[in-house]
Amino acid sequence: MTIGRVSSAELPIPARAGMVWSVLTDLESYPAWNPFIRKAEGQRRAGARWRLEVTLNGRAYLTVRAQVTCWEPGRRLTWRGGVPAMPRLLTGAHDVRITETRQGVCLVQAVTVSGLLAPGLFPWLRTRTQARLAEMNEAVRDEVARRMAETA
Repeated sequence: MTIGRVSSAELPIPARAGMVWSVLTDLESYPAWNPFIRKAEGQRRAGARWRLEVTLNGRAYLTVRAQVTCWEPGRRLTWRGGVPAMPRLLTGAHDVRITETRQGVCLVQAVTVSGLLAPGLFPWLRTRTQARLAEMNEAVRDEVARRMAETA
Protein backbone atom coordinates (compact mmCIF):
# COMPACT_ATOMS: atom_id res chain seq x y z
CA MET A 1 0.00 0.00 0.00
CA THR A 2 1.36 3.42 -0.93
CA ILE A 3 1.36 6.26 1.60
CA GLY A 4 2.01 9.92 0.91
CA ARG A 5 1.34 13.14 2.77
CA VAL A 6 -1.18 14.99 0.72
CA SER A 7 -0.92 18.37 2.37
CA SER A 8 -1.09 20.39 5.51
CA ALA A 9 -2.09 23.88 6.54
CA GLU A 10 -1.33 25.90 9.63
CA LEU A 11 -2.71 29.13 11.00
CA PRO A 12 -2.16 31.17 14.16
CA ILE A 13 -5.36 31.88 16.10
CA PRO A 14 -5.44 34.48 18.89
CA ALA A 15 -7.40 32.31 21.34
CA ARG A 16 -6.94 29.67 24.00
CA ALA A 17 -6.67 26.01 23.01
CA GLY A 18 -9.91 25.17 24.83
CA MET A 19 -11.90 27.59 22.68
CA VAL A 20 -10.42 26.26 19.44
CA TRP A 21 -11.08 22.69 20.63
CA SER A 22 -14.69 23.53 21.45
CA VAL A 23 -15.25 24.80 17.90
CA LEU A 24 -13.54 21.80 16.29
CA THR A 25 -15.51 19.30 18.36
CA ASP A 26 -18.91 21.02 18.05
CA LEU A 27 -19.88 18.70 15.22
CA GLU A 28 -23.49 19.91 15.09
CA SER A 29 -22.33 23.43 14.12
CA TYR A 30 -20.24 22.30 11.12
CA PRO A 31 -22.95 23.09 8.52
CA ALA A 32 -22.96 26.74 9.67
CA TRP A 33 -19.24 27.45 9.30
CA ASN A 34 -17.15 24.57 7.91
CA PRO A 35 -16.35 24.80 4.16
CA PHE A 36 -14.56 21.42 4.03
CA ILE A 37 -16.68 19.11 6.21
CA ARG A 38 -20.32 19.99 5.68
CA LYS A 39 -21.64 17.44 8.14
CA ALA A 40 -20.12 15.36 10.94
CA GLU A 41 -21.89 12.85 13.15
CA GLY A 42 -20.57 10.61 15.91
CA GLN A 43 -19.56 10.39 19.54
CA ARG A 44 -16.76 12.59 20.82
CA ARG A 45 -14.16 10.08 21.99
CA ALA A 46 -11.30 7.91 20.75
CA GLY A 47 -12.56 4.82 18.99
CA ALA A 48 -15.83 6.44 17.92
CA ARG A 49 -17.05 5.99 14.38
CA TRP A 50 -17.94 9.17 12.52
CA ARG A 51 -19.91 9.85 9.36
CA LEU A 52 -18.52 12.86 7.49
CA GLU A 53 -19.63 14.69 4.36
CA VAL A 54 -16.52 16.26 2.80
CA THR A 55 -15.80 18.28 -0.33
CA LEU A 56 -12.67 19.05 -2.29
CA ASN A 57 -14.29 21.58 -4.62
CA GLY A 58 -17.02 23.22 -2.52
CA ARG A 59 -19.82 21.77 -4.64
CA ALA A 60 -19.80 17.97 -4.69
CA TYR A 61 -19.82 16.13 -1.36
CA LEU A 62 -18.68 12.62 -0.54
CA THR A 63 -19.75 10.61 2.49
CA VAL A 64 -16.81 9.18 4.39
CA ARG A 65 -16.87 6.73 7.30
CA ALA A 66 -14.09 7.40 9.78
CA GLN A 67 -12.84 6.16 13.12
CA VAL A 68 -11.45 8.61 15.68
CA THR A 69 -7.92 7.36 16.42
CA CYS A 70 -6.77 10.07 18.83
CA TRP A 71 -8.79 12.32 21.16
CA GLU A 72 -6.65 14.59 23.33
CA PRO A 73 -8.87 17.51 24.41
CA GLY A 74 -7.33 20.86 23.60
CA ARG A 75 -4.37 19.28 21.82
CA ARG A 76 -4.99 16.68 19.13
CA LEU A 77 -7.75 15.01 17.14
CA THR A 78 -7.17 12.38 14.47
CA TRP A 79 -9.38 10.13 12.43
CA ARG A 80 -8.89 7.59 9.68
CA GLY A 81 -11.42 6.59 7.09
CA GLY A 82 -12.48 6.41 3.53
CA VAL A 83 -15.28 5.64 1.16
CA PRO A 84 -17.08 2.53 2.50
CA ALA A 85 -17.27 0.84 -0.90
CA MET A 86 -13.52 1.05 -1.57
CA PRO A 87 -11.41 1.13 1.62
CA ARG A 88 -8.41 -0.61 0.04
CA LEU A 89 -8.41 1.73 -2.92
CA LEU A 90 -8.20 5.01 -1.00
CA THR A 91 -8.06 5.76 2.71
CA GLY A 92 -7.24 9.03 4.41
CA ALA A 93 -5.90 10.00 7.82
CA HIS A 94 -6.76 13.49 9.11
CA ASP A 95 -4.61 14.97 11.89
CA VAL A 96 -5.55 18.17 13.75
CA ARG A 97 -3.08 19.66 16.24
CA ILE A 98 -3.50 22.65 18.52
CA THR A 99 -0.29 24.05 19.99
CA GLU A 100 -0.25 26.88 22.54
CA THR A 101 1.86 29.92 21.63
CA ARG A 102 2.42 33.31 23.27
CA GLN A 103 -0.14 34.85 20.93
CA GLY A 104 -2.75 32.08 21.29
CA VAL A 105 -2.51 28.82 19.41
CA CYS A 106 -1.18 27.40 16.17
CA LEU A 107 -3.75 25.21 14.41
CA VAL A 108 -2.23 22.60 12.09
CA GLN A 109 -4.18 20.16 9.95
CA ALA A 110 -2.67 17.45 7.78
CA VAL A 111 -4.12 14.73 5.58
CA THR A 112 -2.28 11.58 4.51
CA VAL A 113 -3.69 9.14 1.96
CA SER A 114 -2.96 5.51 1.32
CA GLY A 115 -4.27 2.83 -0.97
CA LEU A 116 -3.92 1.57 -4.50
CA LEU A 117 -5.23 4.80 -6.04
CA ALA A 118 -3.09 7.12 -3.89
CA PRO A 119 -0.11 7.43 -6.30
CA GLY A 120 -2.29 8.38 -9.27
CA LEU A 121 -4.51 10.76 -7.33
CA PHE A 122 -1.71 12.36 -5.31
CA PRO A 123 -1.10 15.40 -7.59
CA TRP A 124 -4.83 16.13 -7.92
CA LEU A 125 -5.55 15.62 -4.20
CA ARG A 126 -2.61 17.68 -2.93
CA THR A 127 -3.71 21.06 -4.28
CA ARG A 128 -7.39 20.59 -3.53
CA THR A 129 -6.85 19.29 -0.02
CA GLN A 130 -4.34 22.06 0.74
CA ALA A 131 -6.92 24.68 -0.26
CA ARG A 132 -9.73 23.08 1.75
CA LEU A 133 -7.57 22.72 4.88
CA ALA A 134 -6.51 26.37 4.64
CA GLU A 135 -10.16 27.42 4.22
CA MET A 136 -11.21 25.28 7.17
CA ASN A 137 -8.46 26.76 9.38
CA GLU A 138 -9.61 30.27 8.47
CA ALA A 139 -13.22 29.29 9.17
CA VAL A 140 -12.20 27.88 12.58
CA ARG A 141 -10.43 31.18 13.34
CA ASP A 142 -13.49 33.17 12.29
CA GLU A 143 -15.89 30.96 14.27
CA VAL A 144 -13.69 31.24 17.37
CA ALA A 145 -13.69 35.05 16.99
CA ARG A 146 -17.47 35.08 16.57
CA ARG A 147 -18.02 32.98 19.70
CA MET A 148 -15.56 35.05 21.71
CA ALA A 149 -17.38 38.25 20.66
CA GLU A 150 -20.71 36.73 21.75
CA THR A 151 -19.39 36.03 25.23
CA ALA A 152 -17.56 39.37 25.66
